[in-house]
Amino acid sequence: MQNNEPFENETPLAFVERADTMGLPDETINSILRRHSGLSDDREIQALKLKSRVFWERFFTEHVRGIHERGGSRYAAVNFIARKNGQAGQERLTATQIDALVDAVGAWQR
Repeated sequence: MQNNEPFENETPLAFVERADTMGLPDETINSILRRHSGLSDDREIQALKLKSRVFWERFFTEHVRGIHERGGSRYAAVNFIARKNGQAGQERLTATQIDALVDAVGAWQR
């Protein structure tokens, strides 16, 4: 059984990233954050969730996969991530991490 509650001394961001990995619904994550982190404002919770590395990796992967499936270019995928990288206060991906994420969806047409 999964532990849906924050661990002792776990930061709210670490909890959000762990919850994202487990696939917990947003409503559950919000409720737990309200109970354990003292966050009551929806904007505060959303700002915290937008700093989640797991959220952004999933977001970028889904977008890159869409570009790939539509026959788009690898350049377009890298450029999209580079433009959005770090804009919501999340930790910025390095060029190596971006390349790995883009290449993980499959072979690109030349």
